[in-house]
Amino acid sequence: MKRNILILVMILSVGLVNAIDLTVDNYYPVPVEAGDYVNVWLKVSNKGSSDAEDTSLRIKQDYPFSLDPGEDGEIVIKKIEQGSFTLQKIKIRVDAGAKEGDNKITFQYKDCKNCEWKEKGIYIIVVESQTTFDVVLQELNAEGVFIAVANIGKNPANAVTVSIPEQENFKTELVSASIIGNLESGDYTLVGFKIIPKSEQSQKDLSGKEKTNAESSRDELLVQVHYTDPLGIRRKILKTITLNPVSLNKFSSRNEMMSGKSN
Repeated sequence: MKRNILILVMILSVGLVNAIDLTVDNYYPVPVEAGDYVNVWLKVSNKGSSDAEDTSLRIKQDYPFSLDPGEDGEIVIKKIEQGSFTLQKIKIRVDAGAKEGDNKITFQYKDCKNCEWKEKGIYIIVVESQTTFDVVLQELNAEGVFIAVANIGKNPANAVTVSIPEQENFKTELVSASIIGNLESGDYTLVGFKIIPKSEQSQKDLSGKEKTNAESSRDELLVQVHYTDPLGIRRKILKTITLNPVSLNKFSSRNEMMSGKSN
């Protein structure tokens, strides 16, 4: 009887040796930016005494980490030979609101179909490198349209360029872009452009019908801000400000009259 019990214990011990181990081999980028993706390479090793079949692993989707909609949440590895390993790559989204610093991500894995899930977690370093801008109309006079650009985010913006892109209702004269340099958090600057309404086009909508006076008195001017974030990534933000084409025409007409008198 004792001999049978000993044999049973030995069999169970051998079964326990056939186990899968999960480690994080690498992840990139380091650090990862909030709102971006991180690629994680998982090393799945068979340290048991026989081949492992139907090994499964998955990410535990806890904030701020998740998979894109439609992505298969579970990876099944049909066979891992005894003493060998396989690398599995998982692309994971980091929520834009993730806190800066270490954020724990947990992976789950099991040795077979009917085995219980085990867990292993690591910490991913998350940074927030983007910033945001406030763009407002500061002044409108005969010299042009002057726009205030303020860095209202918490990160610096380098090599800032402000431009007026091609658009339906307005066009620029002379220059359409201006380099204003670096803006630290809380800094602001003024940039000026000579902007005029496009003739007739600004008074009509896409269907060709004339706008009412109320509609034609206000138009949205697109303003584009390019900047380089602290990670060296070039970014673009599109803002709008409200301009009155009638006011622009008044200044244009005044300038034409002054030019005619000087001649």
